Amino acid sequence: MTYYLPVLVFLGIALSNAQGAEDEILLLTIEGDLIGPIESIEDGIDNAQQATRLISAYHTLLTAAEQIEVTSLHEEILEFIPGFEVAYTAADSAEFSHLMSEMDLRLAAIQDIHAQKYTQDVVALLNEAYQLILPTFGDEQ
Repeated sequence: MTYYLPVLVFLGIALSNAQGAEDEILLLTIEGDLIGPIESIEDGIDNAQQATRLISAYHTLLTAAEQIEVTSLHEEILEFIPGFEVAYTAADSAEFSHLMSEMDLRLAAIQDIHAQKYTQDVVALLNEAYQLILPTFGDEQ
């Protein structure tokens, strides 16, 4: 109960302030210990270099063990890209599917860590960044 006392006091103060101003609407979100946005990016992420910097900045906020795990998974994904490009160019659908599956498994593991450590806004931003650094072909974005 002592854990909830500061939260209840904060909510009480916030609600009493909201009741005093009839025209104002106060929305509170409590997201526990999740890491929120470092800074606002209004125009979105424009290129792979900016995406890589953003991913690196957020990954430095993780614990040492999580940083090692995410870095290892990230590097494994990057190692698959040359083979992925060759399989795509050669129209080798079996190899292409295999490499895509391997990359997806590692990306899913990274996204799982993101979901445990970051707010939904940050997870969405990191997903967007990863889409920029992973290969796309043809008209895909």
